[in-house]
Amino acid sequence: MIHALLEKAFGSLTCPTPAELRAALESLPISLETISPYVPDPEDLPYGRKVLLATEHVEIVLIVLPPDKESAAHNHGDSFGWEWILAGDLTNVIYSLDEEGRGVRPEKSVTVHADDFCYVAPGVIHAIRNQGETPVVSINAYTPPLCDCQQYK
Repeated sequence: MIHALLEKAFGSLTCPTPAELRAALESLPISLETISPYVPDPEDLPYGRKVLLATEHVEIVLIVLPPDKESAAHNHGDSFGWEWILAGDLTNVIYSLDEEGRGVRPEKSVTVHADDFCYVAPGVIHAIRNQGETPVVSINAYTPPLCDCQQYK
């Protein structure tokens, strides 16, 4: 069922703009209840991650971030995307490179609440953090599909 909904919303997109990608995400008739059977376990990462749809032009990923967990600082290469928070409060921490260009330092944090969206531009270094007591569940849409992502210390 979920695959058919995603294919209908995203399957015909070719090099979508940020507005087109968000509109497709907003068109999904999905709730936490309907997505629950697909929520992945974190396994060896601080968060669970499952690719729900991948085409030549878009990638849709389901993320679950348990309480008191945080991803590594990373970028999405040349991709941009939207995070749609279905449950919990996600803190999106934005970083900048240090003077040597080897490490990162936090610049600002933005909290994104359930039913809200967060845009991540190409090349932006960020981390996702859950400071709450319940898991954060999000559906993330990227274009082009993720490639050449970098992690930072």
